[in-house]
Amino acid sequence: MFKRVICVSFLIIFTNISISYSKPNNQIIHEALGFMLGGDYGWDAVATEYEVDGCYITYLQDFMGMSLIAIYDFDKAFWNSAASQVGDDGREYFMLDGEIGLQEVYAYDEFGEDVTEGLWIFGINGGKGSFMTFPILVDISRFENAMYDLMDECPGIKSKY
Repeated sequence: MFKRVICVSFLIIFTNISISYSKPNNQIIHEALGFMLGGDYGWDAVATEYEVDGCYITYLQDFMGMSLIAIYDFDKAFWNSAASQVGDDGREYFMLDGEIGLQEVYAYDEFGEDVTEGLWIFGINGGKGSFMTFPILVDISRFENAMYDLMDECPGIKSKY
C-alpha cells in the first residue's frame, strides 16, 4: 500500500511539472519580442500598451497620428520561413510567413474611426494576414538570439521545409 501511495504521488508531481513546463514562458516571450521590435529599448520604443498571453501578443502603438493595434499569434508561425532582407530604404527587415492570423493590424484615428483600409499607404497590410515584417534595429546576431528564444517558447507550425 505504501509503495502504491508513493508511486501515485510521484506520478502527480511529475505530471504537474510536465504541464507547467509545457506552457510558454510569458517573461521570455516579453523580453525576446520586445527586443526584436524595439531593440535595446524594448517595448518602451514600440508600444504605449501591450499584453503578452503566451504566444498571443497584442500591443498599441502611436503611428502617424493614429492608434495602431498589432496582434501577433506565433502559434501560427512558419519559423522555417524566417528571413531578413534589406529594403528599398536601406534598412534590414525581418520577415516571417504563417497561417492567416499570424499578424493582425488595425488603425483608428483620433476620433475613434477605423482607418485600417488606409494603412496600405504606409506599406502595411491592415486586418488579418499571414505575413509579418518589421525593421531590425540591432545587430543581426543579437536579433537572432532573441528570435531563437521566442521560437523555443512558441514553436509555431511544424514544417519540414
